[in-house]
Amino acid sequence: MILKLKINCNFDAVKRINTLLILGLLLIGCSQTSTKINSTNSTRYAQGFSIENKNDHKILSLKNTLPGSSKIFRYLIISEEAKIPSTLNYDGIIRTPVKRIVTTSTTHLAFLEELNATENLVGFPQTDYISSVQIRKKIDAGKVVDVGMSQQLNVERILEVDPDILLSFGVDQIDNSLKRFNRMGIPTAFIGEWNEQNPLGRAEWIKVFGLLLDKEKEAFEFFDNTEKKYLEAKKSTLKIKSKPTLIAGAIYQDAWYLPGGNSYLAKLFEDANTNYLWRDNNQTGSLALSIEVVLEKGKDANYWFAPGQHTSYSILTAEHALYSKFEATQKRKIFTYARSKGSKGGIIFLNLAPVIPILF
Repeated sequence: MILKLKINCNFDAVKRINTLLILGLLLIGCSQTSTKINSTNSTRYAQGFSIENKNDHKILSLKNTLPGSSKIFRYLIISEEAKIPSTLNYDGIIRTPVKRIVTTSTTHLAFLEELNATENLVGFPQTDYISSVQIRKKIDAGKVVDVGMSQQLNVERILEVDPDILLSFGVDQIDNSLKRFNRMGIPTAFIGEWNEQNPLGRAEWIKVFGLLLDKEKEAFEFFDNTEKKYLEAKKSTLKIKSKPTLIAGAIYQDAWYLPGGNSYLAKLFEDANTNYLWRDNNQTGSLALSIEVVLEKGKDANYWFAPGQHTSYSILTAEHALYSKFEATQKRKIFTYARSKGSKGGIIFLNLAPVIPILF
């Protein structure tokens, strides 16, 4: 969970802001409702995938695997028993349900957990980054194998665990990676949820995992409940009479890095009805600004979110004397995610929050 360094506030408006920010940062289960899966599964928020239902198979299209990329990957999704159509104009053929998965991003693991599919995970690179208690038990039991590094996978280990699919994220030369593993009989799907700037757009990628695991009903129900809870929390913040001001980020190598105005976090700040001071910037990634610029614009901000890896006020101010000049520091109104870690040091926020914008 997100932990506050120390917050001294007692007014309802701020509590509602905190609720939505946390809502966008952690994962809990949701109650189920009846959900209809349409013949054409159009997405409501996600821009990076589409699912087209056919008579005996489905077509999964993935795009935006890299910022600015126009490449669209098309996959034939078909059951183990069905006959493959004669027209094979696809980047991969995936038999469902997939039973053995190698994935390369911790953000994918939250989807597997929510769909009760962690038993399907057989390989992951650099497993120390995993904070999930459930999956760490599988690692300790030897049921999840370390398959190298994300950018340099150990092919031999991947072949040993014999996965039905490799789930990766967009990186350079993804076409070569796709071709290499396809030649080995391992379809590779590039999951681009991280490139979605709408929090609900990221959450909607659970539908892709539901498709692969043959758990579409559960995935659709989960997302519908997620959307409902998120929008209810967003609506509740409209009662705030005066939007509190907000800064984010921290100093790294003589520059202050903070979310761009069109980024995922900036959207969360907007939905929480706060006044993020860099909301008018049009970048979707991070901004690198001079320390002086941030101090001049943000020193009087009411709140400060995500001050890097700092876990206490003493550590924060010892790192850089300038930090003590901010009102949020002086009034103890800083929120950090770095204090909540798994047994191997993996930050829970980084494992879960960027993917699923529901919490409680």
